[in-house]
Amino acid sequence: LRKYLNQAIKLHLTRNLPDPTEPSFLKQDLLTPLLNAVKSYETVPNRKEMISDSMVAHMLRLCKLLPTYSLDSAILDWIILGRFTGARRSEWCQDGPAIEMTEPNFAHETPEPRAFIFEDFEFFDSDGKRIYTVSAAHVDVVEFVKIRWRFQKNNDNGQVIPYKRDRARPDVCPVSAALRIILRASALGLPLSLPLAVYSASSSTSPYRHIRASQVVDLLRRSAQSVFGLKSNDKLLLKWTCHSIRVTAANILHRAGMSDSYIQTRLRWKSNTFLMYLRNTFYSADRHTKALNISNSNIPNLSTSDGLRYRPLETHEAFISKHFPAQAA
Repeated sequence: LRKYLNQAIKLHLTRNLPDPTEPSFLKQDLLTPLLNAVKSYETVPNRKEMISDSMVAHMLRLCKLLPTYSLDSAILDWIILGRFTGARRSEWCQDGPAIEMTEPNFAHETPEPRAFIFEDFEFFDSDGKRIYTVSAAHVDVVEFVKIRWRFQKNNDNGQVIPYKRDRARPDVCPVSAALRIILRASALGLPLSLPLAVYSASSSTSPYRHIRASQVVDLLRRSAQSVFGLKSNDKLLLKWTCHSIRVTAANILHRAGMSDSYIQTRLRWKSNTFLMYLRNTFYSADRHTKALNISNSNIPNLSTSDGLRYRPLETHEAFISKHFPAQAA
């Protein structure tokens, strides 16, 4: 990059163009777009992997043996919900022991948690009636959850998106996961003003602890290592992070054949940058093969190396082959 810039300066001087190093010329920021393009190019090898269906199945089997309020069970609920929402790390868990708060501004003079709190989840029955106080008695009644995205990277703060219950696949249902998240936080005595992503911590002075990003990464990499038979020091494991949840959400919708505009809207992008999240996965390889699957009836009448044909001759072809062998050849 340095050599490129030196050549650019040389080009300006040899062609009697304004010296790009002059302070007056530097009023125009011509370097930032270049650096951004280089950054985008150099981060291609570091792009994160999606969470495969087999990894989700592995975590489901693992957590069936664990208490509902355990760390892994709590993280899995957020992963299941995240497969639908594409939640960013800052929107639900913490990067360290301290709760991440917003910076005071004109819109929010008092610092608030960046991650979801109780009031950001609203539940409804099949008729659209609001269920204000959710308890275990409402588990079978709830049909929708509306989630308010309090603070977003794109600054579209306060956006509300509804999600519907998947009764055909309850293990990976986003509404069921949201219910477990709320019921877990309530049972652990979480104050209404604190982030929802908690798990049981009976060994500490508090009955709960907040989920950290490092703990999410640990579960994802343990699952990937087990499912794909990777060694513990395999560099491929570094490709699973909290961001894998958002990558997964984009790829699932793309795999389902949803339009670009639908993916962009449902996963809260303001541009088509989500296209950078799409991956060449085993699922896309499978679809590619199926897309090129030509029916036998459309395959040319060619012989294989063993003298056999790709398909049986049709009636008219058999007649020509028998009575006019030269023409058939």
